[in-house]
This record gives sequence, structure tokens and C-alpha cells, in this order.
Amino acid sequence: MIIRKNFISNYIIKIRKQNTLKDRKQINKWQIENKRKVATTLHKIFSEINDEKTIIVVEGKRDFLAIKSLGYRGKIFQLCGSGKGTGNLASELSFYKKVILMLDYDKKGESLTKSIIEKLSYGGVTIDLNLRKKVREIAKGVNHIEDLKKFSQYLVQE
Repeated sequence: MIIRKNFISNYIIKIRKQNTLKDRKQINKWQIENKRKVATTLHKIFSEINDEKTIIVVEGKRDFLAIKSLGYRGKIFQLCGSGKGTGNLASELSFYKKVILMLDYDKKGESLTKSIIEKLSYGGVTIDLNLRKKVREIAKGVNHIEDLKKFSQYLVQE
């Protein structure tokens, strides 16, 4: 009787492990498919911005690379690491009709966003925060623009 109970309990454990493995594979497939959808949506959004009078403002080099990896081919202005900073930002961006701010969603990024809006609001430049909000909604859980680069590996090559 004891042997039979052990056999049955071992059999049940084995079946549970198999089901758990199937569940994990299914979850992985779902996660990959979800990341592909996010990557495709981000690529579509960034590749559709092709106006010569539009520029995207990012914090640094990694943010620059992340935006480029998702299909954006236009001009990008880096605040940090380029030696330009925010001091002469208004004069640097004054000849663009539209400035899209793609700064991080952390305290520093929020502070920079407010500062840039104040500096550019007098120059007749249209400041676009819609893309920033849209990206935040699409790529849930991403707090730094540089983290968007992880989605580029899920882009399906056409």
C-alpha cells in the first residue's frame, strides 16, 4: 500500500511539473509576442516622424541610440555628453518648428522637461509632449528612454 501511494504521489508531481513547464512556455510566448507588438508600435511611431523641421530632445547618448534603434531617422539633440547643455538651448533649437521632448520619466527628467518648456516657450517653437506620453503608455514599466532599446531586438525584419 505504501509503495502504491508513493507511486501515485510521484506520478502526480511529475504531471504537475510537466504542466508547469507548459505554462511557462506559454507565458514566454505571450511575453515575446507582447514585446513584439510594443516594438512594432514604437517603430511605427518613430519612423513616421520625418519632418525636417522637427527635432527630438533626449538626455544622453544611450537615449539617442535607443530612439535611433526604433526607427527614427531625424535630428536628435542630446542635452548631456554633447557639451551643449541647456544654456543655449533656445538658440540651438529656434529654427525648428516642433521640438519633441523625450526625457526620462524620473525626477531629473521631469525637472529637465519643465526647465526646457520654460526656456523654449518664448521662442515660438511648438513643444510636443504627446509622443512622450504615448511612449509611456505603450512601453509600460519603462522609466528611462534608454530602456526602450530592449524592444528593438523584438522588431521583425521585413
